[in-house]
Amino acid sequence: MLARLIERGGRGGSIVGVVSPTAAKGAGSSPALLLAADTRAAAAVSLAAPSVSGVLRRATYRHVAAGAGVALMGVLLFLAGSPASGRAAAFWHPLRTWRDARAPVRLVVDRRTVRRGGSVTATITVPGATRVTLWTRGPGESWRARLLSLDADGHVVHHVGPIESDLYLKAASGGRSSGEIKVDVALPAFLADLGLTARFPSYLGRSDEPLLVGGDVIPLPAGTTVLTSGTASVPLAGAAWTLAARVEPLRVTRTRIEGRFMPTVSGTWRLEARSSDGSPLEGATPELQVLIVPDSAPVVTVPVPGRDTTLPISLHQQLVADVRDDHGISRLSVVSWRVSRTGRIGEAVRESLDVTGVGDRAIVQGRLDAEHRGLLPGDTLRLYVEALDNAPTPHVGRSAEIALRLPSMEELRAQARAAAQAVTSAAESVSAAQRELSDRTRDLAEERNRDADGRAGVRPGGSNQQQQGAMSFQSTQRAEEIARDQAAMSQRVQELAQAVEEIARAAQAAGLDDSAFQNRLREVQELLQRALTPELEQRLRELQEALARLDPEATRQALQRLAEAQQQLRRELERSEELFKRAAIEGELASLAKDAEDLQRRQTEWTKQDAPHPDSAAAAAERELATAADSLARGVERAGQTVPLAQSQAAARRAQRAMQEAAAAANQRDARGARTSGQEAADSLAQLPDELRQRRDSLTSAPAGGH
Repeated sequence: MLARLIERGGRGGSIVGVVSPTAAKGAGSSPALLLAADTRAAAAVSLAAPSVSGVLRRATYRHVAAGAGVALMGVLLFLAGSPASGRAAAFWHPLRTWRDARAPVRLVVDRRTVRRGGSVTATITVPGATRVTLWTRGPGESWRARLLSLDADGHVVHHVGPIESDLYLKAASGGRSSGEIKVDVALPAFLADLGLTARFPSYLGRSDEPLLVGGDVIPLPAGTTVLTSGTASVPLAGAAWTLAARVEPLRVTRTRIEGRFMPTVSGTWRLEARSSDGSPLEGATPELQVLIVPDSAPVVTVPVPGRDTTLPISLHQQLVADVRDDHGISRLSVVSWRVSRTGRIGEAVRESLDVTGVGDRAIVQGRLDAEHRGLLPGDTLRLYVEALDNAPTPHVGRSAEIALRLPSMEELRAQARAAAQAVTSAAESVSAAQRELSDRTRDLAEERNRDADGRAGVRPGGSNQQQQGAMSFQSTQRAEEIARDQAAMSQRVQELAQAVEEIARAAQAAGLDDSAFQNRLREVQELLQRALTPELEQRLRELQEALARLDPEATRQALQRLAEAQQQLRRELERSEELFKRAAIEGELASLAKDAEDLQRRQTEWTKQDAPHPDSAAAAAERELATAADSLARGVERAGQTVPLAQSQAAARRAQRAMQEAAAAANQRDARGARTSGQEAADSLAQLPDELRQRRDSLTSAPAGGH
């Protein structure tokens, strides 16, 4: 190879042929030629030596570098193979390898007790081995094998499950094996039964009711207690109802849950229970969705009178209160107080109304007696109705306030006159109705008498005697109707007497305290009360009893006696009607006289104080007086339909016209005209009160039956 390097660039074979072992052995060769060739070859080698030396040096360097690279690669691959770990470590650590070969198999599970259907994690360690067999079996079963591969350190982790019953495990590798491990399957942890009962507050009067867990919202009155009882399949460590941060613990005795709690807020309450090992129970958590309904205050309205109004002339205001509550009403009161014309507020007076046993809704009637409250004309009586429910801490409900204004004296007298006219009409109606009823009773009694006389000629013992003596259906119906009408008539007479009594009180309140007028009313009232005699009541009962027995003879006699008693009632009613008419006209004249007197006084004051300073206010005040004069004139005209009052009527109308003229003058700022017309009006009224009283006195002294 070296010879060929020297020949490179020269004649080929000049060097190789000389140094070849076959040189000078072929035909045609000679030693001289070989020497000459050798000489030339030596010269050529001397010339080519430097270049050949460089080529050889470079080739040597390349070969050395390649060898070093290969050696380095080998070292790196050796180190990457971790010769001191894994199975190769056995070569480097023979003692440890000998010790591992004699080490036992280790089998560990993460837990020894699981729920049914759960699993365990088994960790097996077998030093120096590559495979291990995991053996498992259930109670009474044969072993089942599972071959597992170990990692380089002799470890393997394997999940075993689901486990339905107790499980035995062991591991074996070669001639080595672990001990047996038992994994127990615990009983399922769940609530075997759960009972919930709502116990309502005692004041509601509701019996206990069962509750159901689930998605439905259950409304519960505030203060309701939820009783909880249940049994779990495993011993429990604790149980409680929870809602957010609220916790209501229950009493736990091994597997038994008992307790009560009062939910105070609405929401979804959950029953959280823990087994003795700290694990939660299986299944859905029981939930109780409750809506706490607070006990609301009673709602009170007063439909009668319903709004601000004036007090009746009797000063007795009828009240109707409509009260509602979500559970029950325990107390109901009317609270009233006086407010004077000057704004002074009096002490409140509380009057109870009976609401015993009314439940949660009641319409209660009552009467507010203002007769002894010291009210003066122009005062106001304010009131509201207050209700308390039956809660342990009662809630209070109030109606809107109502103002009852006490009319002025003029208004009171006008109301008294209107009431007297109404009672007069009622007296006429009652008297006419009693006359008609008396006639019907008399006619039916006479018919029964004629029937009795006709039956007297029938032969005794006749076959149709009993049938002829029986009352016809129409006669029985007429008799029953008479009995009903007479009972109703007695009630009307009592109401009429009460109305007369209220007229007397109203007259006193209106300042009509004339003793003769009050005596006349008292006489009428006593006459009405005497008209309803015990004898009339007894005759009515006899008729009702005879009709109930279907006794024709007893009915005939009862009708006859009732007709006689009715005649007496009829006479008393007619007399009381006449007396009341006189009393009414006397009272009306006295009332009109009072009105005329007050109007004359007010007109005189206006003439002195307002007429000298005429303006729109003075004109308005005078127009108000003119309106009062017109009302007075109409009252006198109405009374004039019964008694002659032509002169008084003319005086009232003159006063009215003069007042209108005075108002017009004041509106035009005419002081002289206002004063003149105002004085004329006062003069026209000056004699009117005396004229009316004189006419009233003449009626009082006149004999009954004429005016």
